[in-house]
Amino acid sequence: MKIERVRVRFAPSPTGFLHVGGARTALFNWLFARHHGGAFVLRVEDTDAARFKPEFTAGIYDALRWLKLDWDEGPDAGGPHAPYVQSERRDLHSQAAAKLVADGRVYECFCAKPAAESVEPEDESADDEPEDKRRPLPPACPCGSLTDAERAELRAERGGAALRFRVDPARAVTVNDVIRGDVTFPAGTIGDFVIVKSDGVALYNFAAVIDDHAMEITHVIRGEEHLANTPKQLLLYEAFGWEPPIMAHLPIILNEQRRKLSKRDGATFVNDYRELGYLPEALVNFLALLGWSPGDNREIMPLAEIVREFTLADVVKHPAIFDLDKLGWMNKEYLKDLPLHVAADRVAALLRKRTPSATRTDPKHIERVTGLLVDRVRTLAEVIDLGAYFFTDGPIDPTPEALDKHCKAPETVERLRAVRQALADAPGFGEADIETAIRGLAEKHGLKAGSYIHPLRVALTGQAVSPGIFEVTSIVGRETSLARIDALLERLSSAKPAAISGTSA
Repeated sequence: MKIERVRVRFAPSPTGFLHVGGARTALFNWLFARHHGGAFVLRVEDTDAARFKPEFTAGIYDALRWLKLDWDEGPDAGGPHAPYVQSERRDLHSQAAAKLVADGRVYECFCAKPAAESVEPEDESADDEPEDKRRPLPPACPCGSLTDAERAELRAERGGAALRFRVDPARAVTVNDVIRGDVTFPAGTIGDFVIVKSDGVALYNFAAVIDDHAMEITHVIRGEEHLANTPKQLLLYEAFGWEPPIMAHLPIILNEQRRKLSKRDGATFVNDYRELGYLPEALVNFLALLGWSPGDNREIMPLAEIVREFTLADVVKHPAIFDLDKLGWMNKEYLKDLPLHVAADRVAALLRKRTPSATRTDPKHIERVTGLLVDRVRTLAEVIDLGAYFFTDGPIDPTPEALDKHCKAPETVERLRAVRQALADAPGFGEADIETAIRGLAEKHGLKAGSYIHPLRVALTGQAVSPGIFEVTSIVGRETSLARIDALLERLSSAKPAAISGTSA
């Protein structure tokens, strides 16, 4: 096949948000196009009206943009061929079907709807089980041997008919796959298949072939689970006398237990990882290594480097393992290079979604909190979770562990009152001012600074451990710090000794 310019496409079905498997498929197509200076086409396959929702389409666009996978043609691309929305291409599909009817390559099928119009997998972005593992070959359709009179009678009785493509039962089909090599589907394993439903809507295998040919797609890069669709599509290309694109089926993505990645594993959609505070640069880097490697031990790779190195020859055929720990490590590495103001802006955006009741949302405050915690976390959402006590003015409910560890001693109340007074009298409330006040108090009473620091930490954070208490106290602020100390003092003064930790007397 002579290729003047690479043209690839990503063809999601808007029946759900963008799955990480779909994102990997989109990424590999995008990388291949950018590596070869070709075109990356977006085509929305929206013919499954029963499951289609506009918010899913918008979500797919948003996820691709967040990952910075820009498309050259397709919805919103502004190119000469935009938009590519499959439901708007019905006339093209009908014309192609009419040609197959005229050539005698298809026949009308009047079987019951479940048998004649079973919907094949339409979303090449999903990570479903391969078709041949999910459905056995159906029995031969009797409609192929009907006489003209019988067809006319059934047409008058039942109305419209589906169109079914004839397959020679003695014909084996070999798929030449760039990644998997030659894969042969033996004779008798591909039955006659429906290409157009009785309502005139083209099914996946047919519409994909017509659209790919019309869009001059040179390479079809998609998940392994669609390999079983390929022999049907190759037969259609042959029937039209068209040269098929080069096929490349990516390895399936499994969880760490080597089972299909599913919702049981937690986040499976791109927007889930966005809301968990992962960086798009880290997720793209991680997804690029799910089935592909530059050939050495490199793991942290800038996008430009991945584009430069990416080839289909380096994509493996064995399953790729979605290692969440590795993604977390990788995200932490990318966080190290993220400017603090950018990280703080992203924390602020996440805070509005994760903690809408937060009262301390001043940008400068959020930046101070982010600067304190970002080196301790793997995701930006963990800044919010780990530092929840920073984003409210109210008192903190201490954990039983913190109370047991640092507030059971009878002298705790006296020390809390002393540290409260020292903080109230401090001339300033910067870290150095607070450290001077607390260490001076400890020295005055001949105690270690920890004698005051530990109960103060419980009062301000509710935790037994935290970042440096001088920084924490400064960020919490004088007014809120004093109020939280008062709340803990009231709790300790009114509680029975055994009840401090929340245990039974």
